[in-house]
Amino acid sequence: MRVSLLEEHRSELPRPRAGDLPRASPVRVRPVPNPFAVPHAPGLDGLRALAVLAVLAYHLDLTWAGGGFLGVEVFFTLSGFLITQLLSAELRRHGRIGVRAFALARARRLVPALVACVLGTLLLFRLLLPATASGLRGDALSSLFYVQNWHLVLGGVPYAESFERPGPFLHIWSLAVEGQLYVLWPLLFAGVLAVLGRRRAAFAALVLAGVSAVATAWQFDPDASGLAYYATDSRASGFLVGAATALLWTPERWDRPRSAGTRAVYDLVGVAALVALLVGFTVASEFSADLYEHGGFLRTALLTAAVLVAATGAGPAVRGLLSVRLLTAIGRRSYGIYLYHWPILVLTRPGADLPGPVWLVDCGRVLATLLVAEASYRWLETPIRRGAIRRMAQRARLTRLASGAVAAVVAALVVSAVVALTRPAEPTLPLAAPPATTSEAPAPAPTTPPATTPAPAATQPAPTQPTPTQPAPTQPAATGPAYVLGDSIALGSADALTQALGPGTTVDAKVGRQYAGAPAAVRAWAAAHRGPVVVDLGANGTVDAADVEGVITAAGDRPVVLVGVSVPRRWQDPNNRVLRAAAERHAPQVAFVDWAALVARDRSVLGPDGVHPTVRGRTVLATAIRAALPS
Repeated sequence: MRVSLLEEHRSELPRPRAGDLPRASPVRVRPVPNPFAVPHAPGLDGLRALAVLAVLAYHLDLTWAGGGFLGVEVFFTLSGFLITQLLSAELRRHGRIGVRAFALARARRLVPALVACVLGTLLLFRLLLPATASGLRGDALSSLFYVQNWHLVLGGVPYAESFERPGPFLHIWSLAVEGQLYVLWPLLFAGVLAVLGRRRAAFAALVLAGVSAVATAWQFDPDASGLAYYATDSRASGFLVGAATALLWTPERWDRPRSAGTRAVYDLVGVAALVALLVGFTVASEFSADLYEHGGFLRTALLTAAVLVAATGAGPAVRGLLSVRLLTAIGRRSYGIYLYHWPILVLTRPGADLPGPVWLVDCGRVLATLLVAEASYRWLETPIRRGAIRRMAQRARLTRLASGAVAAVVAALVVSAVVALTRPAEPTLPLAAPPATTSEAPAPAPTTPPATTPAPAATQPAPTQPTPTQPAPTQPAATGPAYVLGDSIALGSADALTQALGPGTTVDAKVGRQYAGAPAAVRAWAAAHRGPVVVDLGANGTVDAADVEGVITAAGDRPVVLVGVSVPRRWQDPNNRVLRAAAERHAPQVAFVDWAALVARDRSVLGPDGVHPTVRGRTVLATAIRAALPS
């Protein structure tokens, strides 16, 4: 019979004292198992490993890991399951839930590594990027106080649309969601369970999970999905599904004898759910409206629940598959891997920060992440979880009041360190520095052509031609000012587009805009105008072929120009294939501007972020669009 506790929760349950066992015995004395303890299930460690590896692959921008962000939902479900198991054990053992003791146990488990990550990251930024460190104070403090998700919502920070160096604490939003649920759930759990009983409480948790999915759909905006992605209420469904599973799948049922047929059924369901999760890690998209509007996170949580039931004993095959030693070792260190990987990735961008092949740089980044996580697990997290601080306090004979004072002092020191590390750097240039060095922007200005020179088609390379085999006379003629629908690229190029396409051009551009909203925008404009339509979208996320068809349908018989994307993200080539295929199907009405090919010929048309065009690049883009329109 297994009696060891889940690794990360061992410090939360009482330990036998040495005097409780005989000092000498001719036979080995086996401790009596605690019927309310949470047994150690290696399969859960394996599931946790798969989740963190999916997140890591997603943040490395690997082309086959577009849905790796769903690993966070797996973590949410596991957290709800394990925390509810512990709360149930506490309630059955003592008849009450010690909220204070629970909070302290969670703090011992989570806070030390979080503080180390935040302070270490700030120190590195202070040393390597001192000008950037001063802007991290808000992110750092909101991370330490577990409100980073709401800090990002209020700041309007998107999840996956940053082309400059992203914030090093962006990923801590998920820990903030968990921390807030750790505070709310124990306060609700005992009362709900006492009033409704175990089964009805599980049903109530599932209902609340459905409500959370509805909140996600209600809050979703394809052009600003931050609220639906970060908000605690919209991301609580996984945690609540895990909690409901814990109420129904109690530890005493884990190893209950079952017939061969029953075990086969559990294995079949568990394997199917595991395969579905792995497929989701590869094919899902954080830009898909279906994910938010039709319960994508809730579906992921339900699949995770099926896997964890099989992994805790019901399905021997699934349990064995997820209990491989390498997976369990990674799973036990998954918190540190998740915590430290993102700052490391932010500081070591291939091409921008480190030279060499992308695959080689990525291997180094993964190795650095594993080394830092191992050091944290071995010398920081594990000793503190096993009571190192408590033993130190006992040796020093600190009273409870003194211990609280020490904790307050430590917290004050941490906040002071954050303030000190994010203090603006002192200027290094003398006050009398020559004014000529204060600006570099005017340099490219002479390359901007005057308004009377947008037309020379001879300057355009072949890729801008929509379909060379189609005769130009059959193209529809433009009968009014053009309409340009775009994102930040079009927004920054508005002046160049107006010069190239004419003074009546409408540039409807918004930062972070997704393709999903394009059909409706084109339809609304086409209801009152007759000019050609230009759509320059797709840099911020994946493009769905149905949305492109919707744009063409909404344009009616108007000429349409689909502008390709050049963006260092995994969706560049798939998006260009979708746009090019649509142009070929609907030629000559629809033309495709191969912006990626133009950039490949001359990288100087892009700015430092490798996405947004320079002053000359805006002119090149606008002229290519003009050449693709019928004369």
